[in-house]
Amino acid sequence: MARFTSIPFNIVGGTYENRSKPVSTQRTVNMYQQVNPKVKTQVSLQSFPGQKLFKGVVGDVDRNTHNMAEVLYRVVDNTLYSVNTLGRHTSLGTVTGSNRCIFADDGDNLVIISDKVYVYTKSTDTFKENENVNLVNVLSVTIINNQFIYTTPDLSFMAQPGDPFDVSGLDAVGAESNPDKLVRDYVFNQTIYRFGIRTMEPWYNTDSGKPPIDRIDGQQISVGLGAISSLASTDRAIYWLGDDKCIYRISGGIYERISDDGISNSIEEMTTIDDAFGYVFTLQGQDFYLITFPSENKTFVNNESLGKDGWFELRSFNDLAYSGTSLIQIYDKLIVANKGDLLTLELNEFTQNTDTMIRERITDEITPEDLGLDFDMLLMSSLTLKVESGVGLITGQGENPRIRVELSTDGGRTYPHVQWVEIGQLGEHTQLVEVDMFATGRSLRFRLRMSDPVPLTIYGAKLKVKGIMH
Repeated sequence: MARFTSIPFNIVGGTYENRSKPVSTQRTVNMYQQVNPKVKTQVSLQSFPGQKLFKGVVGDVDRNTHNMAEVLYRVVDNTLYSVNTLGRHTSLGTVTGSNRCIFADDGDNLVIISDKVYVYTKSTDTFKENENVNLVNVLSVTIINNQFIYTTPDLSFMAQPGDPFDVSGLDAVGAESNPDKLVRDYVFNQTIYRFGIRTMEPWYNTDSGKPPIDRIDGQQISVGLGAISSLASTDRAIYWLGDDKCIYRISGGIYERISDDGISNSIEEMTTIDDAFGYVFTLQGQDFYLITFPSENKTFVNNESLGKDGWFELRSFNDLAYSGTSLIQIYDKLIVANKGDLLTLELNEFTQNTDTMIRERITDEITPEDLGLDFDMLLMSSLTLKVESGVGLITGQGENPRIRVELSTDGGRTYPHVQWVEIGQLGEHTQLVEVDMFATGRSLRFRLRMSDPVPLTIYGAKLKVKGIMH
């Protein structure tokens, strides 16, 4: 009979949920994959930053934030505010409607799209509602070369340089190559991506004509925009939710589906997707795209550098979607909005504004074949985790932090084997994080959970197992 042997396995990974649990089901919640290319362990799981209250204003609905000339602007309920470096809110005007706002600016004029078009001009401190008859049923706004582009279902209108309201009926263009209803124009790297319900095509600025834009031939994409507010872009790529319930990106002119089959499967099972919203942020030198489905209580995040393998989930207290409804990098801070509150994302905070953050990692299935064993079944005696130890707090919850370790031998349907393992009080950096757990199965799958408000970094694991014949 074979002896017990300690065999390392890859415990680090993202979220992937197949319809059939035994096929492949992994989950990573409130942790992200940190890429460390210059060290031995190139990818580790790290705690996603917590939230700390910055400032707030009375309000029930955050309707989006925007950075114009390094000043923060936001709409809460029906009020447009500017917010200074200390978090003080100054009311600038009334924005009717209840939908999520879309912004664009030229450095002085801030255009806000709600159920109407509004413009706040910083140099004159004036706030105006549109009176131009051409700008009705406007869905979105973007800007290229100091000219605002307004999107309606049938036409896009281009304003004259420097004047957001100077739009004539001659400055309009339809979808042209496909009779698709328009949803949103979006400028990225000097290309105008014109999204319809079922298609998308890139255009460019010609500097002549009315309006001075034209289609780039031969580059139409047969994927539309499934949620108008899902569009967001990093320095390298533009992301959006397609009408087919998959997530796409364009980087370097190359278009690809970025949601793997597991993420796409999760979205396919949703009833409502058109209210999804997305935004991007940079954390520890890596760019991320976040998309929340508020009606479905789901938030997925993609680590751009890992592509399809970089997905994880964010959850708020009571297993709800992530509480940040917009996020902006300004004033040397990562500021997330939740209702009327503004909060900062902090690497050294491990709660969401005092609410508990439960971090979870569900591994892929581990079989004898995965461990290089020529047997039918596995008999395990212990699990050792490579984690950062000795991170406990001085007093209170987290003084002696623990991970709840659960084991499934039926493909993740049930987790009957449960143990707790300590990761070390403050300063106990040599703590061995090992749990004795005897179980037999054709496969093993672990679920790790932690709620203590201390950092959790996982970078490896090994099993003490031996193979047995059924």
